[in-house]
Amino acid sequence: MDKRNFFDDVSKESMEMIIPCFKPYWKNYKAGETILTYEPDTPKRVEILEHGLAKLQILNEDGDLFLMEHIREGDVFGEPFALPLDKFAYIVTADTDCRVMFLDYNHIIKPCENLCEHHSQLISNLFIMAAQKSQELSLHISLLHQNTIRQKLIAYLSYAASVSKKDSEGRFTIPISLVDLAEYLSIDRSAMMREIKSMKNDGLISGNRREFILHF
Repeated sequence: MDKRNFFDDVSKESMEMIIPCFKPYWKNYKAGETILTYEPDTPKRVEILEHGLAKLQILNEDGDLFLMEHIREGDVFGEPFALPLDKFAYIVTADTDCRVMFLDYNHIIKPCENLCEHHSQLISNLFIMAAQKSQELSLHISLLHQNTIRQKLIAYLSYAASVSKKDSEGRFTIPISLVDLAEYLSIDRSAMMREIKSMKNDGLISGNRREFILHF
């Protein structure tokens, strides 16, 4: 399934007409600033990253932070996409300078009497995006439950290869840096780099930096 964006299949003219119904407001953030902190609760708003890059991290009761996902332009985030986990908080931080649109959640799912086709499309897009985020989180959890660094890398690279464009040699590029990959897989970066080198020596993979070719 292609990744869905909130405004897919909605014309610019229709978007300009219905956006005011969602009581939007915009805020700018500098790199490193916290955009949002939220806990699993009744959704109050939906956020759309209009410009820049951000990341979602989860904070456990021991104060440990774990990377959950990278947020890119056009992505939606906020309470509707939180996992129902007690004693966990979610923190969205700007990786670069960002501009974020905030929309009232209730006005999205409970539209006014003049329900138009495009408003229905936005609701449909929101539910599809929620389903896709659920799949992404399930993938992340399954990766974290792999027993060894090699198993985590094999599982991640197998998935990345299945959804990436490849050249004639089967080479593909992972969408995140190796530093971010180590954080995403919750492993020490130096240990991960040693394992990647070992996998190359064993003939399982080849490539350079973010580019990989799988031989398994």
